[in-house]
Amino acid sequence: MTKIIRFMAIALICIQSFASFGQQTDVPAFLSSELEFLWESENTLEVPESVFFDADNSCIYVSNIKGTPGNQDGNGYISKLNLKGEITTHKWITGLDAPKGMAKYGNFLFVSDINDLIVIDILKGEICKKYPAPTAIFLNDVAVNPKTGTVYVSDNMTGSIHRLKNGNFTVWLKDDQLDHVNGLTFKNNYLCAGVLNKIIKIETDTKSIKTIADNTGSIDGLINLDENTWVISDWVGNIQMIKSGKAKKLLSSAEQQINAADLGYIPEQKIILVPTFHNNRVIAYQLKK
Repeated sequence: MTKIIRFMAIALICIQSFASFGQQTDVPAFLSSELEFLWESENTLEVPESVFFDADNSCIYVSNIKGTPGNQDGNGYISKLNLKGEITTHKWITGLDAPKGMAKYGNFLFVSDINDLIVIDILKGEICKKYPAPTAIFLNDVAVNPKTGTVYVSDNMTGSIHRLKNGNFTVWLKDDQLDHVNGLTFKNNYLCAGVLNKIIKIETDTKSIKTIADNTGSIDGLINLDENTWVISDWVGNIQMIKSGKAKKLLSSAEQQINAADLGYIPEQKIILVPTFHNNRVIAYQLKK
């Protein structure tokens, strides 16, 4: 009898464990048929703001603010997840304040941290450099030119973009068109940015700015799928696809107060990674088209 009870208990644990990765705990108020839920991490993350997929090391980095986004309290950290959404190292890098956007070049991970750009040696698993930005108020997303290794960081409180080049971290561009600039990504030779109600592209040599898409609403995460297709998120919990300038809603969990901050993306599998901020999880969705 004891063996039977023990077996049933083990079976129940296995079923519960499988269920946590087989169904979503809180189904969004709206979920398009073009998205399919894959997995969600444990809700032991602490204010996850940004997700970054590292193809070279087959892992996912998550920046945890653990506190308020502008508070310099030393509580922030980076977690590592495997590609199944399991937390492999909860506090991989510690001692940060409120880490947000991330980007990678070579063996280095670049992380924005209020008014610092943090450089992490991935192989050593430690911070190797810190670049202060004295005029910055709220450094947010990070993008790296894959050809040159030049790093760009948005500051949405000052409408500016900082640049790290040849060891110098300074304001690169400040413009009225960078209103609430947040999400950054590189596409061809252009730095693309999500600003208030539009996506723009910036020619990095001339700094000329052109609009790619209008009427987007606010933009946090910014993913480029192809020449005419983008996926964007806003912090409150909405994810949209912008195709040939037209917006289509993919997901909304705003009613449930489940946020959708700075998205990550696994291109080979077309998997969108959603940090839920106050909901303390990362959720993965398969993009079917």
